[in-house]
Amino acid sequence: MATRRILIVEDQRDVMRAIRVGLETLGRGFIVVEVPSGEEAFLEIRRGGVDLLITDVRLPGMSGLDVVKRLRQNSDKAQAIVISGQPQYEADAKKLGATFFNKPLQLDTFLKAVLTALGEKDAPAAATQQPEEPGIADRLSTLRRDLGANAVCLVDLDAKVVVRAGDVIRLDLDAVLAHLMTAFSAAMKVCRLLGGFIPSNVHFFDGDDFDVYAANVGQFFALVIIFDGDRGAGQMGPVMRYGRQCADDLLNSLVMMGVTEEPAPPSLFATASAPAAPPPTAQPGRAPTQAPVKSAPAPQPTPIAPIMAAVPAAPPPPPPAKPLTEAELKALDAALSQAKSSDANSFWDTALAEVEEESIRADALSWEQAEKLGLLPKK
Repeated sequence: MATRRILIVEDQRDVMRAIRVGLETLGRGFIVVEVPSGEEAFLEIRRGGVDLLITDVRLPGMSGLDVVKRLRQNSDKAQAIVISGQPQYEADAKKLGATFFNKPLQLDTFLKAVLTALGEKDAPAAATQQPEEPGIADRLSTLRRDLGANAVCLVDLDAKVVVRAGDVIRLDLDAVLAHLMTAFSAAMKVCRLLGGFIPSNVHFFDGDDFDVYAANVGQFFALVIIFDGDRGAGQMGPVMRYGRQCADDLLNSLVMMGVTEEPAPPSLFATASAPAAPPPTAQPGRAPTQAPVKSAPAPQPTPIAPIMAAVPAAPPPPPPAKPLTEAELKALDAALSQAKSSDANSFWDTALAEVEEESIRADALSWEQAEKLGLLPKK
């Protein structure tokens, strides 16, 4: 069977990316073409034809319904799926023989409709050799069922839901995800400072109506699990075990699809810079060869010196004192016999007077002055 060609017409990048990722999770090797306008879609249809058209209704210029009409004029076999946030377009879409889906998409149901439209509802026979890994949508649905959660979402750094299983009607999910991903980004920075370049974080947010867990899926996505407020805290153990395992599985799936690539942990020590490339040389009768432009290397983290180097070394112990000679001992005894207790008292009185004179500020009040002014508590 020839490889199926799917054309996505959508001017919202996050929706287009979510659809593409969902299609890739099916593992059918579809050729997916993306365009942001109806006019470009029409050119793609005329250029190579499509087996399935997925289009939004509201587009810049030509509408999605007009694109379906043009598709019908060029091919009777091509299928169409129309998506929109306004359900009043459903009747018009069905008149054109298209399947209609409301936004936001329930991705698992949407993907089943894609397979049905392409006549691939059943798994291919080749799949009996090796069972396929579950797709992202199926993996989220399984985790939601196992944990008894209200909803499970895969969210990107822009706080956009890429794939979702389940729904929460009474929760302003967009506002929650915006703040949650801010905390996610801050936590990733902390992990980098701690040397954790591929961390395994799990956050818990406690609320009266809802409880939310968030586990990082690599450095670019988060797995968000939403419970009712009266049972979320009791699921901490299962989330730490099964939720964290699901996040790791999702990361492997995303890397395999090329959606994200986790960078290898950079070296903690500075490396010698590569020698500069020699300037291009010109040959007689030819223009000088232009050296290929290379992107600037990613900045390396500041080298971390060994911990012991940050602690100043203790000074060496002083050499042992030399014992006094007989002559020095006799001199001390003679000085002690001549000293009187009055001399010692006079010395300390003089020293104390000098200290008090130096420590008294010109603008300061004495104890007696403060007492006369009533600044001191009564005895």
